[in-house]
Amino acid sequence: MSQNQELYHLDKLIGFVGDDPAAVANMVGIFLQTTPELLETINLSFNQKYAEKIAKAAHSLKPTLDVFGIDSLHIIIRKIEQKARAKEIDNELFELINKLNSVLEDVFNSLKINYL
Repeated sequence: MSQNQELYHLDKLIGFVGDDPAAVANMVGIFLQTTPELLETINLSFNQKYAEKIAKAAHSLKPTLDVFGIDSLHIIIRKIEQKARAKEIDNELFELINKLNSVLEDVFNSLKINYL
């Protein structure tokens, strides 16, 4: 299994848009445009201790991560949302957000190389 397949797999995405390279590249472009904004919202909201914004951004991110097959974040994004909804702005949430940032940075870089 390649490192890209460990980071993400686009089976679900291809199931939605078909095995059309242009359509997949278009969806990757949309992902690369919108996902960093949600990630920034999570990071800024954590620093501002604004739990509701973290929960909302995490909730918005869940289906996207699932469609892009970013399996390593399946549990993490749900824990982030759950902790934020419980207003638990603590070190565990900080660590979860750091993991989210780290994995998504690798995914962004790989997708840019392979699809843009």
